[in-house]
Amino acid sequence: MRYCPRCGVELVTRMEGGRERPACPACGYVFFGEFSVGVGGVVMRDGKVLLIRRGHEPSRGWWQLPGGYAEADEVVVDAVAREVLEEAGVRARVVESLGFRHSVGGKGSIGGPSTNVYIIFRMEPLDPDGHEPVCDGDEITGAGYFSPEEIASMERVQNLTKWAIGRATANVMGFKPAMLNQDPARPGWILFEIGRAHV
Repeated sequence: MRYCPRCGVELVTRMEGGRERPACPACGYVFFGEFSVGVGGVVMRDGKVLLIRRGHEPSRGWWQLPGGYAEADEVVVDAVAREVLEEAGVRARVVESLGFRHSVGGKGSIGGPSTNVYIIFRMEPLDPDGHEPVCDGDEITGAGYFSPEEIASMERVQNLTKWAIGRATANVMGFKPAMLNQDPARPGWILFEIGRAHV
């Protein structure tokens, strides 16, 4: 990144937050790196877990939980519900968060560090007796509910997916949505905690 995305002035390097970072001498903008939030859902129906098969790289042909990126203006519980619907045609709601993965990659697209947090949710279908999962045949080339035994015998199932299924089927207590933000000055946050009923 060479120019300020706010005002267009050429960036300089300065110490900010304990390290040198690109910063704007005119408006004060500081580039802290690229960050993304991903979400995935363990949707269970009759003891079976919803999986999708990737149609594009990376990991084309691998089975995994439905999921994807949360938009910058989207609450994570809405993001995972949207992704499950888009990828498998299943309407589901979040019950709790089972855990998250934090990864730091190489350089991002504009030069800074690329960091991702991926949150895994336990979900329940809103229409448990509804239609079977469907996929678009392009981005997603397969979708269905599979028993843990079937999944154990499948080739090319992602390790994070196996971990999440193990957590969900072991009935380990997760973090439940406990408080929704009511502050109009800073909308869009949600708090998760152990031991509270779903809101």
